[in-house]
Amino acid sequence: MKTKTEEFIKLIDQASDIAEQTLKDKPEFSEPLNNAIAALQSIKTKTLNDRLEPSEKTATLGLARGVADWIEPLDSPLLKAVGAIEEYYQKNL
Repeated sequence: MKTKTEEFIKLIDQASDIAEQTLKDKPEFSEPLNNAIAALQSIKTKTLNDRLEPSEKTATLGLARGVADWIEPLDSPLLKAVGAIEEYYQKNL
């Protein structure tokens, strides 16, 4: 069984892959996509270094809000992926 951290990292990696692909498909969104990728990598690094603040079931990472501000359509794979990260963070970390 995977640990909570391993599962969380897997979700981050999946979202990063989607963001990278979206960057190739929609270069006009390079600035917000690069910001999202950097945020994902920062969260991953903090997690791996055991420096990520616990959510205590209330805090969020701000990923979904940040992506929702510019992405279209709102049912995009990237928004779903960062939403899954936020949900996992709140419920498990």
